[in-house]
Amino acid sequence: MMKRRYEIRIPGAALLASVGLLLSTAWARADTPDLYRQSYVLEAKGDYHGALGRMREIAKTAGNSYFVSLRTGWLSYLAGNYESAEARYREAITAKPAALEAKIGLTLVLYVAERWKGLETACKQVLSEDPKHASVRARLASAYYATGNYPDAATIYRKLVNAYPGELDYQTGLGWALQRMGKREEALKHFRGVLAVSPDNPNALQGLAAK
Repeated sequence: MMKRRYEIRIPGAALLASVGLLLSTAWARADTPDLYRQSYVLEAKGDYHGALGRMREIAKTAGNSYFVSLRTGWLSYLAGNYESAEARYREAITAKPAALEAKIGLTLVLYVAERWKGLETACKQVLSEDPKHASVRARLASAYYATGNYPDAATIYRKLVNAYPGELDYQTGLGWALQRMGKREEALKHFRGVLAVSPDNPNALQGLAAK
C-alpha cells in the first residue's frame, strides 16, 4: 500500500511576504548602529529633538531596552521635557533595578523640575547604595532647603564643603542655609570666602546683601 506524502505548500505571494518581513527586520537591526550614530551627532549639535527621533526609531525597529530608556531619558532632559525624562528613567530603573545611573539621572530630572519631595525620596534611594555620591547629596540638600529644612540642608552642605572646599556652589549653599537659620555671621564668612575667589558670584553677592 502506497503511503501518502504530505507537503506544505505556501502560496507564492505569502512566501514573498514572509521573506520580505525577514529581510526588513534584518535590515532594521543592521541599521540600528547607524541610528545610534546619528543620535549622537545630533546631540552634539544641540538638536535634542532630532536625537530623540532617532532613539524612537531604534525602539520601533530593534525594540525597547534598558539603554534605549536610559538614553531617551537623558535626551528628554536635555530637550526640557522633564515629564518624559522622568518616565523613561523610571522605565530604565524597572528594567535594571541594581543599576545606579538611571536612579542618578532621575534625581537630576526631579531637581530641575523642582519636585522636592520626589527628589528627596530618589536621593535617599541612591545614597542608600552610594552614600558618598556628591552630586546626589547636594541635590538632597537642595530639596531640604527648598522645603524649609535648613538644619539638615546645612549638615549636608557642611560635609560637602569639608570634602570639596573648592566647589563654590557647596559654599554658597551652606551660607544660605545658615542665613535662613539666623546664623548671619557664619553665613557671611562663607559668602565672603566665595567672593574672594569669584568676585561676581551671584549667589554669594545676593547672600551678602540679604537681610
